[in-house]
Amino acid sequence: MILFQLNIGGNSGFYNNLLMNLFGSKYFPLTIVIAFNLFTLLIFLSAPIIWKTNNLIIFFCFSLICQLMIILGYILGYNKYFKKNFLNPIITKLTTKNINFIFIAYFLTFLIKYAYLLRFDVLDIKGMVKFLLIGIADPQAGYHLAIESSRPYTVSWSIYFFTSIINQVFFISGFILWRDVNRFKKIIFILFLFIEIFYWMGRGTNFGVIAMITTLGFSLFFRLKSIRVKLKNILAIFFFIIILLIGSITIFTYNLHNRSGNAEVDIHSFNFANSKVNENSVVLSFLPKSIQQSYVFMVFYLAQGYYHTCLAFDLDFQPTYFLGNNPASIEFAKIFNINIWKDTYVYRLKNKGVDPLVNWHSAYLWFASDVSFFGVPFLLFLIGYLFGISWNLSIKRNDFLSKIVFIIFGNMLLFLFANNSYLSYVFYSFLFIFPIWFLTRVSRYKIN
Repeated sequence: MILFQLNIGGNSGFYNNLLMNLFGSKYFPLTIVIAFNLFTLLIFLSAPIIWKTNNLIIFFCFSLICQLMIILGYILGYNKYFKKNFLNPIITKLTTKNINFIFIAYFLTFLIKYAYLLRFDVLDIKGMVKFLLIGIADPQAGYHLAIESSRPYTVSWSIYFFTSIINQVFFISGFILWRDVNRFKKIIFILFLFIEIFYWMGRGTNFGVIAMITTLGFSLFFRLKSIRVKLKNILAIFFFIIILLIGSITIFTYNLHNRSGNAEVDIHSFNFANSKVNENSVVLSFLPKSIQQSYVFMVFYLAQGYYHTCLAFDLDFQPTYFLGNNPASIEFAKIFNINIWKDTYVYRLKNKGVDPLVNWHSAYLWFASDVSFFGVPFLLFLIGYLFGISWNLSIKRNDFLSKIVFIIFGNMLLFLFANNSYLSYVFYSFLFIFPIWFLTRVSRYKIN
């Protein structure tokens, strides 16, 4: 069990309890997720952009309601399992054979993954490397090649699906198991990690690299065996988070700058779906000109999904039957000749000048395609509820499968601003792992 001791000098009991709740073992993941979501909301609302929409207040209220529902769901989920006996279901702990199986399975299937995603033959390693080197040398070209879909797939979808069950959570498992594997496996894991980063950089996109950083961050939560909640420790945590944030912002700013051809861009020429930079912005007036472009790039990355959600409030709801919530689920539906892409809010924003393949969209928008905007807060309540349960079982029972589910839900909630990309990234593994976890953990327990 994680033990937290509080030592903040002579402060009152109220502040003691507040810090204990925010930074104690129960609510620390929730604090990080909500704080980051509020940070991105602040970036959007304070952006030096004249957003061309009448729905800013509606979106602000909508976002706060969603955050409140996540909080309520998490608290209910965590405390639901606080007084329950655990039934010791399958995949609670991994043996050496289990760990070996994960590494061997990934070694045997990782080329299938890249061949399918890049649309190359499995053994055409040279061709895949050359293809990705184009994106390394020219991220703009790499990004356009990544979204170009005219080339046919060379690997059967069914093969990709079955191999993805293991390999889509390989890196989650590797970060969780880092202390439990020998030096040889650590070297192999690092090698595969570099290959994965090379793949994402070659695609001219930042998401995969940043997802690795956040996955590492969530996996570190399991290793906080004893923390004293002192002011200096709180400052150290925030310093670490700020370093990760600055590193992530640097990565995507660099990549976005490269996508523009490394040319100096007049920030006043930026166009966010007909929204222009506010030349009289108070924020820009405080920033040196040398970093104004980087700041606008950051706003472009973090806030455009929220702006497009504002635009979507003007559209009617066309249900996508729980198949339109992320790009992978849409591709999954196509396998069964179900085409719901044109019914999604993401696609229909084309009429408002928003490119569905180039521009970012928030996860709120993707979820709304399935359940409408009225249903999104309730869906996030459910996700928060399961997030709380998975965290409880992770730290109280050291349950391996709950740790995987916790990291998936944590990343989903952390990337609400960004296309529901993380769920798409692990979608096929999630289809297999989540029902097992839910049926063996959530729906089965004994009351003391």
